[in-house]
Amino acid sequence: MRIIKAVRSAYKKCKRKSPLNVKYIFIDNDKNHIDCLKNYSMLEVGLEELVNQQQHEISGDFGSLIEQCEFICRDFENIVSYCISIAENRKGHSFFLIDPFGWSHVSMNSIRRINTLKGSEILYTYMIRDLKRFVIGKNGLDTVNFNKILEASGYYELESLKLLDRVSEQRYFRNESLRLFRDKGNAKYAHTFSLIPKGFTVVLYYLMHFSQNITALQVMRDALWKHNNLYHFFEFEVYGFGLKTIDYYEQNQKLDFYIEDSLENHESCIDILDKDLGENIRNGYEATFEQICNDYMEKHPATKNHFEYLINRLLQDKEIEILRANKILRERDGKNIRKQDIIRYTGNKQLYLF
Repeated sequence: MRIIKAVRSAYKKCKRKSPLNVKYIFIDNDKNHIDCLKNYSMLEVGLEELVNQQQHEISGDFGSLIEQCEFICRDFENIVSYCISIAENRKGHSFFLIDPFGWSHVSMNSIRRINTLKGSEILYTYMIRDLKRFVIGKNGLDTVNFNKILEASGYYELESLKLLDRVSEQRYFRNESLRLFRDKGNAKYAHTFSLIPKGFTVVLYYLMHFSQNITALQVMRDALWKHNNLYHFFEFEVYGFGLKTIDYYEQNQKLDFYIEDSLENHESCIDILDKDLGENIRNGYEATFEQICNDYMEKHPATKNHFEYLINRLLQDKEIEILRANKILRERDGKNIRKQDIIRYTGNKQLYLF
C-alpha cells in the first residue's frame, strides 16, 4: 500500500507526459491474509477501487497513470514463473519484495531468474539466525535441504567458526551471504540491510537488496542513510545499515524510525572511504567517476554525495586533478562532477602551516 502511494506521488512529482502503466501482484499462501488485504486494509487507506483487479486510470495535468492489482493465494515458488513472464511481456522495470516465512520457501533458482530480468530489483528477507541454529556447522536434513534449495554447498563452511567472537561471526555471516547471492543468484549489485533485536550485535535477519544497475544501489543507499537507526560508526564495517526490530521499540516505548545524519556520522564515513579509495588513488588508481562508483560503492556505506565530497577534498588538497574532455578542470568546477570525468593522482600534497 505504501508502494502504491509512493508511485502515485512520484508520478505527480516527475510531471511525466506519457502514460505510466503499473501492475501490482500480491502473493500469499494464506487466504486469510489475502482476504484481509483486499477486504480491509486496501479500503482503510482509500485504495478500494483497486480491489476488483481491473485497470484504473488516473488522469492528471501531465499524463495518465494506469494501475492494476492482482491478488494470488499460492506459494511464491509455484507462481514465480508467472510473475517473471508478466515482467518480461511488459518490458518495463520490476521490483520484487520477497518476504518468505523461512529460507526454504524461495529457491536460489528463482532469485537468479528474477535477477536475469532487465531492470529488475529484489528486496529479500533472509533469516540468518535460524541458519546458525539449524544449518551452519551441522550435518542433518536441514543442511542438505538448505544446500539444495539455495545451492549453498561450499559456503558457510569456516572450520574455526566456533572460535570467532560475536562481531567477527556476524561479519562472516554477512560476507558469506553476499558471496553466495552474488555468485549463485546472478546479483550484480548486492547490499545488506540488517535488522537487530534487543541489542547491538546480533542480526536477526537481513533485508538483501539485489539490482543490475548502480543507480538502483545509489537510490537504496540514500534511503538507508535517511532511515538507518543503528550507530553508524560501529556498524559500518560489520553490518552496513539497518533497523532495530520492533521488539526493541516495544521495550523502549519509542517508535521513531528516523535519524538525522550528523556531522560525526558523515566524517566517519568519509574517513573510511579515504582509507580505501583515497589511498588507492594515491597509489596510482585512475578511473572515471562512474567507474569509481561501480568499483567502490558496494564496499562502503557511502552515498554518491560522499564520493563527490571526498574527491573535492582531494582536489582542494591538490592531491588529484579532474579531466573532462582532455582538459583539466579548475577547482571551482569540481563541485559538479560528471560520470565520464577522469580522476587521477597528481603526486602533490597541499601543505598547511598552523
